[in-house]
Amino acid sequence: MTKAMVLGATGHIGAHVVRALLGRGHEVRAAYRSEKYLSVLEGLPVERVKVNLDRPEELREALRGCSWVFHAAGYYPSNRPSRAEAIRAGIESARRDLEEIRRAGPERVVFTSSAATFIESNSIYTAVKIAMEQEALRAAGAGLPVVIVNPSLCIGEYDAHAFSGRSVLAFAKYRLGWYTSTSFNVVYTGDVGVGHVRAAEAGRVGERYLLAGQNISLKEFGTLACRELGLPPPRWKIPLAAVYLAACGVELFAAVTGREPLFTREEARRIRVGYRLDGSKVVRELGTPQTPPAEAIRRAVEWFKQQGYLKESP
Repeated sequence: MTKAMVLGATGHIGAHVVRALLGRGHEVRAAYRSEKYLSVLEGLPVERVKVNLDRPEELREALRGCSWVFHAAGYYPSNRPSRAEAIRAGIESARRDLEEIRRAGPERVVFTSSAATFIESNSIYTAVKIAMEQEALRAAGAGLPVVIVNPSLCIGEYDAHAFSGRSVLAFAKYRLGWYTSTSFNVVYTGDVGVGHVRAAEAGRVGERYLLAGQNISLKEFGTLACRELGLPPPRWKIPLAAVYLAACGVELFAAVTGREPLFTREEARRIRVGYRLDGSKVVRELGTPQTPPAEAIRRAVEWFKQQGYLKESP
């Protein structure tokens, strides 16, 4: 039995990594930053430890005695910094964390990146993720036994932040009635959790593994999300330019009300580009499962209902 540290254990991906580790009989130390989302670990036999990654001494202490480290708590440019500022912050955070992990001397490190680094994009998010990946690859070149995993759009339960789950809620809660001609890749987050563990067990040091599921159109995705609540599927096909204008309006409304925007211009740009991914490598080399999108959406909707995000259609 291996003792594993999961950084970002209360995040959507981290919560599934914790469960995948427990399913393989490993001992888990679950690191979190805020008590707000600890409910996703409720009832699990794990050691919980509060860690602020901006304080290296806290990470240093938390890493003691852990043979595996899963870094699923990477920097995210959520406060809309400039491109240069965001990249600099991402590099500094990755470099600082990886240095502390190197000092701890683990047998294996799994670094969570994003499928965005496999997609041609000029977004700040993609630029930050590429820069952070480069830091992980440099650490691997310097001797740190790190493997990089790149999940696509994760759909499933335990999404307490409702981050990637906003795509489900847009149709199931806010009853988005339109779609546009784009497609993307969806992966069940439980499969992503398993992929992390298998990367630790059998991944090649310095290698990148794309944790992708099935390619699906926006119309198909919306139809599946609506079906779970007995809602009519999206009916109106609109041009991509209108999607961008709608995102501008949503962001303006969010700025006025002080709320988090449900849909952003950056997400509109991603829709405009679309992306189709091939996850056959990770299936072939690590044997990760491939849960159908319909089941991933069903589990996400069921969890959102349990948490009070959604109600059954009248």
